[in-house]
Amino acid sequence: MWSPFKKREEPRTPVGDRAQHRGRQDDWALRAVVNHVTFSGKGSDRMIAWYLADPQTWSFRSIEEGEGLIYDQAVQLAELVGTTVYCRVTTRPYPVHHWAAAAYANAPEPQAGFDEMMRRDQLHMAQHTQADKLVFYGVDLGERGVALKALGKVLSGAVDREMQALEERLQAVDSIMAGPGIEAGPASPKDMEWLLARSYALGCPVPVPGPDEPDRHSLDEDDLAEFVNTASWTAEPLASSVRIATTVNDQPVTRHVVVLTVARVGEIQIPEKHEPWMAKSDRLGFPVEWFYRVDPRAPEEISREMTRLTNRIDGQMTHWRDEHGKRPPKQLARQADRAADVEDEMRTEFTGLSTRTRGWYRVAVSGATEKEALERASRLVNLYKPQIKLVRELGQYHLAREFVPGEPLSSNAHARKFPILKVAAGLPAITAEVGDRRGAHIGETAGLSSRAVCFDPWFLTEVMEQGGLVPVVGTPGSGKSMFLGTCSYKFVLSGVRGVAMDPAGRLQKMLKLPELAPISRSVDLLGGAPGSLSPYAVVPDPNRALVELESEDEQDFATKLELAQNAARSTRRDLAYETLRWCLPLSMGRDAAVQSKLRAAITASPDTRYSSAMSVVEQLQRGDSMSQDVANELVAAAQRELGRLFFHARTRTPTHLERAEEARFTVFNLKGLVKPDQSVDLEDYTPEELLYRPIMALAAWSSLQLIYRGDPHERKLFVLDEAQEVTEGSGAGRTLVYKLSSDSRKNNCAALVAMQNASTVLGANNVNNFVGAALVGRTQDIEAQRDALKLLGKPEGIGYEEILGNLSPRGRRSEERLGFREFIYRDGLGGEGGRGGMEKIRVSLAHHPELFEALNTTASPEKRASRIAQLPVRDEEGAA
Repeated sequence: MWSPFKKREEPRTPVGDRAQHRGRQDDWALRAVVNHVTFSGKGSDRMIAWYLADPQTWSFRSIEEGEGLIYDQAVQLAELVGTTVYCRVTTRPYPVHHWAAAAYANAPEPQAGFDEMMRRDQLHMAQHTQADKLVFYGVDLGERGVALKALGKVLSGAVDREMQALEERLQAVDSIMAGPGIEAGPASPKDMEWLLARSYALGCPVPVPGPDEPDRHSLDEDDLAEFVNTASWTAEPLASSVRIATTVNDQPVTRHVVVLTVARVGEIQIPEKHEPWMAKSDRLGFPVEWFYRVDPRAPEEISREMTRLTNRIDGQMTHWRDEHGKRPPKQLARQADRAADVEDEMRTEFTGLSTRTRGWYRVAVSGATEKEALERASRLVNLYKPQIKLVRELGQYHLAREFVPGEPLSSNAHARKFPILKVAAGLPAITAEVGDRRGAHIGETAGLSSRAVCFDPWFLTEVMEQGGLVPVVGTPGSGKSMFLGTCSYKFVLSGVRGVAMDPAGRLQKMLKLPELAPISRSVDLLGGAPGSLSPYAVVPDPNRALVELESEDEQDFATKLELAQNAARSTRRDLAYETLRWCLPLSMGRDAAVQSKLRAAITASPDTRYSSAMSVVEQLQRGDSMSQDVANELVAAAQRELGRLFFHARTRTPTHLERAEEARFTVFNLKGLVKPDQSVDLEDYTPEELLYRPIMALAAWSSLQLIYRGDPHERKLFVLDEAQEVTEGSGAGRTLVYKLSSDSRKNNCAALVAMQNASTVLGANNVNNFVGAALVGRTQDIEAQRDALKLLGKPEGIGYEEILGNLSPRGRRSEERLGFREFIYRDGLGGEGGRGGMEKIRVSLAHHPELFEALNTTASPEKRASRIAQLPVRDEEGAA
């Protein structure tokens, strides 16, 4: 196999009785850093290029997808035969206050209550890790030749040729590392500085640099001294750990570091039975640092070694059979067969998947005391049992030095000769990262590790340039309504304007919270104020500011404003006609003469936003007998519980309209709305069923005007709970969901739609094409599970169905209510074929008890009205 690299021998660091570093740069091998290449050795001869891998997801990968990822990485690593590959896994904390600053900056117009909400979220998030896993790969570029260095002192052309050769080698390595499976790019200057800081102060907290700090593309020995002089390494002879001292914000910090070495490794079936073995340590609740150095070996070298091994085994078998007259042990026969298989693979396989390696694998954990560090090391050992054996060797000081870029190998012990597929199966870059870094906190991951999850649906429309539709799917009790309510609460407090349609009427209690009450309103179908759904009020006047932005001059502005005003008045008349027609008995509403008189009365009535349908009634009362009969029917409709929503007294500025203009969040409480049976003829509909259409049409129109009449750059929120109740019986409801989905990106709208079955958005309109992100809760029906997997972009029949059915688990005999709900969250933030990251998350409102109580839809006999009314009244001293 071709390789652009040159093999070199490497010096070993002697192990003394006592080792100690007090910040002298000449104690370390690293001499310089240029961009992403480190130069080490006394003559800065050894060059290593460093790359930072993109995070990879593992949860919800099928076995085929997992095998494909491992094969892809193995093929890329096999391309590096002839050199040494390094891997360094570390973490970079993401402080909670960084998220808080980003969330504040992302809030359009924070409302009263936003600060308290953020305070509670920050306290809660501080209990979970916010660290980013960083996986660095290093590729040895070889050494500068001695003759070339001598020529470079007198001939500038030699230096130019050296740099050109280095550039060609870098381009070859860049291409390999960027390939599928590894997907790593050259480390940036800030990434290189973080790698050095985390290595020289191994196991110690390191201040996170600010985003505004300038990049340093070149670091010489004086610059490197900044890292070296901040840490002091000390180890006693035969000590169990290394003591590393540093300072953080002028405060002394000491950590004890224990280094474990991967010894024997048994059979590991990844991905069928086991997790990627290097990522398994993410389950622990403390930082774990990894380092390995691997030499992918050429096929010729392996063939020669296998030949020698086979000859030695043959000799041993001959010795047993001929000299002792005994049958050789079966172990020798198995070894001979395995050696023959390996040799055959190396000679006949040309994809690189049979490449063998020789490597050393180290794991480091730290603690504030040596006892804590040893306890963490013991937990790590137990985690990997029985497949992988981790041992703590002597010489901890020199083993820990290997984590610093450029340092030589300290010991040849425990060299592991893994096939390239086993190395690749470590998959160090997989993580549980999901969500963004600027949105509202919604929960924590519940997979490989527990980390906070944040959700900003406008990141999809503003940054990813995708649709803003976010379906939330699950069976009753899976947490859909509570999730929608939580998102509505946090987004509205951040300053987003929105509309919600609530068929179950469960969001009303949330609107009574002190922080939401002044900025929200409820349009209640049962007991709602007269005129709450006036066909005139749902059409607002044109936005003069938007018209002005679209106008070239004052005359053009006047013309466009007049056209927009005329269009608004015409729309109000059309809505009034359709609404009042359905208030009449079906036979009367279908009569052409009645329709003509009704339209004439509407045309003669005022058509401003503050107009009332009672004006139309008054016009009809002045007409002939037919007109008066129509007026009488409309008066009767205005007295019904649902019909009065369309009529209000004729005042200049009705109270509900003033309230609507002030409200940032409007909830249409559709509880009590009778959905007609589509199989029944219209003639058999009750008056309440006939009003279903106009009510849905006006509610849908009111929601759409928020989207289409507003500033397209302003963030908007639409929330629809129990979508099947709206879409199955109403053409207006189906049109509403489709229009909001298809136009969400252009109008910067986040549409959160909850449903019991994903088929609601996977119907004839193919709304799934507009999905930006998705959440799937507990789903138990087989057909519903298939639809949910289609929404997530996952195949059927390979075990995902069982995972969906076991979300939000509870014990069979448990009588306690579950304090959380679990979802599969697909964030849609790039990668994985556009689906983005996908993890199981856990949503809880334990840190927002008032909000939880307002959104809790679980029935409780203790809260029934009759019981509360029977409770004795207590005086101020508590006596009954």
